[in-house]
Amino acid sequence: MNIAVVSLIVFFAVILFAAVTKKNCGVIALVAAYVFGIFVLKMKPAEIYAKGWPMGVFFIALSTTFLFAIANVNGTIEAMAKNIAYFAHGSAKLLPVVFFIGGAIISGIGAGGLVIAVIAPIALYVAVQNKIPVLMMSVVTMGGIMAGGLSPVAINGLVANRIAMAQNIPGYTYIQLWAPFAIAMTVFSIAAYVLFGGLTLPRVENAEAATWTPFDGKQKLTLLGVTALLVGVVGFKQDLGLLAFAIAGVLIVLGAADQKKAFAATPWATLILICGMSVLLRVVVTAGGFKYLEELLKAHMSASTVRPALITLSGVMGAVSSGTGVVMPTLIPMANEIAKNPEMGTAMQLITAVIVGTNGVVISPLSTVGALCLAGAPEGVDRNKLYNQLILAAVCFSVCCAAAAYFGVF
Repeated sequence: MNIAVVSLIVFFAVILFAAVTKKNCGVIALVAAYVFGIFVLKMKPAEIYAKGWPMGVFFIALSTTFLFAIANVNGTIEAMAKNIAYFAHGSAKLLPVVFFIGGAIISGIGAGGLVIAVIAPIALYVAVQNKIPVLMMSVVTMGGIMAGGLSPVAINGLVANRIAMAQNIPGYTYIQLWAPFAIAMTVFSIAAYVLFGGLTLPRVENAEAATWTPFDGKQKLTLLGVTALLVGVVGFKQDLGLLAFAIAGVLIVLGAADQKKAFAATPWATLILICGMSVLLRVVVTAGGFKYLEELLKAHMSASTVRPALITLSGVMGAVSSGTGVVMPTLIPMANEIAKNPEMGTAMQLITAVIVGTNGVVISPLSTVGALCLAGAPEGVDRNKLYNQLILAAVCFSVCCAAAAYFGVF
């Protein structure tokens, strides 16, 4: 059997095994990466962990989860959650909407998708406290952040706009690319909201929801730190990971929380889950597994399937590599070349398919945004279950968009 096909079987078998046994998927993935990488592919150990361990994602996830572990230990997140419920006048129905709109605005003004590392811990804590389905809150919050994150001043939007402009498409305007994706992400978020009972969420009938919860001195200091993080990232383009660690360090020095409890509250199991799967992905990529899928899709493109195929292809590539650094720079020019055959559709139609497929898949925990959302889940949330659910949600988004493209929506 083709080694590329075997690697794909191993990859999906790890996910299935972890789902059935309820074991940490990252740990199982590291075992599979070791066995398959060393003994089948004859890879050197450094090739597996040095190139496979996602240092950027790990650093951001560790720094932000540690910062919010401090906020959790000293009660800041709990107080924030109660006060957000207070502003919603006790209506749980409004809370996911608040995070969708807030995420879209903050992301759209320049913070981009990485702002999920700041918003997710608060949003998911609010969900748990108000008995809102965590999967629904995750999808809706990421939906807003990604809809805004393709704005022409956010990183994904900047990259997409520059590459598309370089194709010299007659009458090109960026809104033609941004609007379809933003609409698709919004519709998907609304569907998640409705399907998971958003319209039937009850009012929060308790005294805490009806009253403002005051912040104590340590909590005010922590809020100042979180605000400084947002201002630094959005307004001054500071590195999210470094700034989060710096602020966390200052809070520890000032005694905002017990450092032992903060370290203990950091979700190490989730970090291993995220990074372990990335290591396995590196092995599968080395084996040619995802290249095999790409070639399979390319070989079956036709006038009726080219847009669904581009959505699927960009989604597959986006799940295992950088959308801004690899997928869009590779597939947008390719889509423009394909469009030179008039039967295949216009350049804007095909490039839109690439944009939708690449950026929609980031709600998967295999991608940076989805991984940071998962890392922000509070205690009490089954992260292995949420991991599988987010993968399924990403697949559903890609399938729905591919079907919509087939019927001419994109």
